[in-house]
Amino acid sequence: MKRALITGGAGFMGYHLAKRLEKEGFYIDLVDDLSRGKIDKDFKLLIKRKKIKFYNINIISNNFLSLKKRNYDFIFHFAAIVGVRNVIGKPYEVLIKNILLLEKILNIASKQKKLKRLIFSSSSEVYAGTLNNLGLKFPTPEETILTVNSLKDQRSTYMLSKIYGEAMCHHSNIPFTIVRPHNIFGPRMGHDHVIPELFTKLLSSKKNILEVYSPNHKRTFCYVDDAINMMINLSKSKLSKNKVFNIGVDQKEIKIINLAKLILFISKKKLKIVPMRVTQGSPFRRCPSIKNYRKIFNKIKFTSLEEGLKKTFNWYFNN
Repeated sequence: MKRALITGGAGFMGYHLAKRLEKEGFYIDLVDDLSRGKIDKDFKLLIKRKKIKFYNINIISNNFLSLKKRNYDFIFHFAAIVGVRNVIGKPYEVLIKNILLLEKILNIASKQKKLKRLIFSSSSEVYAGTLNNLGLKFPTPEETILTVNSLKDQRSTYMLSKIYGEAMCHHSNIPFTIVRPHNIFGPRMGHDHVIPELFTKLLSSKKNILEVYSPNHKRTFCYVDDAINMMINLSKSKLSKNKVFNIGVDQKEIKIINLAKLILFISKKKLKIVPMRVTQGSPFRRCPSIKNYRKIFNKIKFTSLEEGLKKTFNWYFNN
């Protein structure tokens, strides 16, 4: 019996990962305290499946203790306090709780008898300090030296929690793979990222305008199914053990204003795009190098940005 634990299981990545692992025959425990994840109609359908169990648990409390006895093959740790509102409003909580969450998961991992891999979801934010202080190479390789911004900066706390978390994994004596996701998008990803924000504005616009912040910033976007494929492949490969990998698309950067134009084309809406100010703290470019991933997995087929946006728009339109 193959078994996996997914923390942050009611969230965006946890949901899509569980769907994929269930198809591969895994028994899955989803853990989430629902501070961010939601039990919507999609999630209700997911947890009705025989091989999937959901636990409404605050991992930092002692309620997690029974999970030590599950004997997992894989643990995927997505649970974290994220989002600009939280980082600005609760910087200390972001810093300390993200570290405590990982400490509890490492504790659970240490009790497993057949654990093949702990997958720790870090963040592309770990490169933000280097971008500001030294400048970044694009696409950005994992070997980039990491620096931090002023420790007084509230936005630094999320980045610091992830850098510290990566160090915890390296020194844990637990088999791990660290992944740094870059602009993953798809159905059911909430409303706090650029693509769903644009969809929400587009669908609710009453003035026939679409406001676009940081219009000239550039990104590459990775459809969620492709990101999940990359994570699962890494979790199973011996060559990825105790290493760090970017997750994302390394080609075809697009300006946010051109992304908005593509979204209008897909939605067949006729709105006037209004360029707005640069969002404070938003990096002007974000594009990962995935050469290290390609060295292990030669063939990578990515969903086109247009196709991924169509699937995502249809979900938001119907939900």
